[in-house]
Amino acid sequence: MKKVIIVMMMLVLATWTLSAQSDEASLILEHDEGVVTASWNTDESQILTADEAGLVQIWSAEDGELLTTIDHNGNALTHAVWLSDDSHIVSADESGLVQVASVESGDILQSWEIEGMPLALQVTADEDRVFVFTSEGNGAVWSIDGDEIAVVSRSGAISGADLSADEAMIRAWSEDGRMVVWNVETEETLETVSFPHRGMLLGVEFNSDDTRVLAWYTDGSVFAYETDGVRVTSRPLSNVQHRSFVQQAIWSDDETAYMSWAGDDTVHVWNTDTGRSEQVLRHEDWVVGAEWNMNESRILSWSHIYVNVWNRIIRQDRFQHDNLVRGAIWNSDATQVLSWSWDGTARVWDL
Repeated sequence: MKKVIIVMMMLVLATWTLSAQSDEASLILEHDEGVVTASWNTDESQILTADEAGLVQIWSAEDGELLTTIDHNGNALTHAVWLSDDSHIVSADESGLVQVASVESGDILQSWEIEGMPLALQVTADEDRVFVFTSEGNGAVWSIDGDEIAVVSRSGAISGADLSADEAMIRAWSEDGRMVVWNVETEETLETVSFPHRGMLLGVEFNSDDTRVLAWYTDGSVFAYETDGVRVTSRPLSNVQHRSFVQQAIWSDDETAYMSWAGDDTVHVWNTDTGRSEQVLRHEDWVVGAEWNMNESRILSWSHIYVNVWNRIIRQDRFQHDNLVRGAIWNSDATQVLSWSWDGTARVWDL
């Protein structure tokens, strides 16, 4: 009898999950090429998209009307972000062109060029500076008004880069597990450090005050370390393991947990102190990305052509694109999801 009940429950869950799967988006924004990134503005009345055709576009979130177009001369975009007043956008493309443009008119107000394809673009907290670092190992900080603040460079296969929490240092890490740190004001190299684990380093994620850091590798491992923003402790807080290369890892708000996703088709939520998996979400294919909603009660993930919404380990919704999904985000109250894809669309889904 117990076996029958278990089988019936599994059938109900499977049927409910499939019934939640939908191809009907509430809004579809069509592009000529694949969409690289998308985001809502502050009040979620407009949507920013950036594509491989070299266009940054602003759309009405209500009816999909195209409001403004910002041209990057046909070069595929890598980044595009709103400034907090929603009046300007900072964007970068594969040629190394970085632009600040007006949302209302589309006019280019400032532009810079840097050698290499940008891997990181960051606007400082006061929104008075822009930081960019490229795959060629070149980094720069510019004043939003156009002045050059700092220019640095290093060799090696760069995995990523960022500004420190106090915005006084540039950090760039490479696949060999080394991280170089520069002083923004003087452009001097402060230190070159190595992460303790020997493996091909794919990424690093510092917490908000630079006291902890996550590092993940091609061998499937994720390490959580204590740090002073530069050096890391030799003994990790915890060490967890996927069965394939790790795509990314992020901290929970209170840092008692972190989430990682990988080529083993899973998303895991790990306990920071014990390293135990507290939640595992299984997919049919390599997981490209994931994020919590505002109160971390649900998880959004994207894998292959699907966007998934999870409550604990139960998939509540599944939405489908016509080609590989490149990214997805929640709206502020987690009633909608915005996703974008190689299929040339950005789509809004109602939950």
